[in-house]
Parts: sequence; C-alpha cells; structure tokens
Amino acid sequence: MNSDEILKVKELLYDKSIEEVISAIPHINNKETLYVFVYNYNWDNGFDIPQEILNNEQCDLSIALLVFYRAGGFEYLSGKTDNENLPQWSGFIKRLYDSIISKRYPKGEIEFRVPLSKVQLYKLKKIITEEESVFIQNIDGKCLDADL
Repeated sequence: MNSDEILKVKELLYDKSIEEVISAIPHINNKETLYVFVYNYNWDNGFDIPQEILNNEQCDLSIALLVFYRAGGFEYLSGKTDNENLPQWSGFIKRLYDSIISKRYPKGEIEFRVPLSKVQLYKLKKIITEEESVFIQNIDGKCLDADL
C-alpha cells in the first residue's frame, strides 16, 4: 500500500463517523485497503461496518476470514450454537460462516494466517468437518498485517 492509501484508511478509522464510513466502504475498490481497515477496526463500533466490507465486491477469502476471527469466529466454531444473550453477534457470525462455507469469497493474493494457538487448532481439527477446513488453512500471499 502506498502512503495515500494508508492515509485514507487512517482517516476512515479515526476521523469519520460510522455513517460516513458505511457510505464510503462500497466505493473502495482495493482489496488491500479493505484488509488493512479490518485489521485495525475497533470492534466497539459494531457489526455494520464489517458487514459493508463483506458486501463489497472486492472482499476476498482472506478479508472474510480476518473478519470472522476478529468477530469471535473461534468461539463460534468451537460450539456452533447461537448465543441468545448476543443476538446481533450470533446473526452476524452465522451469516459470515455460511458465506465462507458456500465459497462466496474467492481466494485472493493477500496472506491470511489462522490466528489460533496449537492447542486451539488441535481442538478444532477434532470437531470440524472437511468442508470447514477452510477455517484452519493459511493463505499464502502478500502480508498486510500492519497496525495503524
């Protein structure tokens, strides 16, 4: 990413309102910008912005998996139950899980490393199906993990 793109991401992250970010996301046509935004996203701002990113046609599997894990995907994979106390989270994570399983997001050129410990991976490998193995596979590509 060049310095102008980094400044754009910082502006969206720190200077714009939630409504402004939601209206800007559909106009982002760069996968790297989406990934870096998600990598630095403050989840206290809710699920509306990540949903807009997932709806963006530039969203690929690395971005979707990053959103999944940052939103508590390990907890979902471990139990696959709805949390009645967190209905917004349950709906968001279930829809994202279903989208990833149905191969909605193409594999791209951005690196994704599964953010789990060896113990967490071991536990998941014992309970997930072959179809769900997408959640425990790294994706090779360009590393964009950068704190802004």
